[in-house]
Amino acid sequence: MNRASQNLAHCLAQFPPIVRLRLLAFTHLVEYPDTMRASLEVTPSGSMRLTLDTEIAPDTAHRH
Repeated sequence: MNRASQNLAHCLAQFPPIVRLRLLAFTHLVEYPDTMRASLEVTPSGSMRLTLDTEIAPDTAHRH
């Protein structure tokens, strides 16, 4: 594993599991947009909520 990968793995390990899961879902959306549904809600106050969903059942190795 090269140094950049080691640094990235170390940084990701510092995040709580829910944050890692959200990053994984967003990465999946970018890499495989046809398999994901995305819904963006913006309130009048300016807060945003991005909801990602897929109909593909995860492999048991990929459950969090």
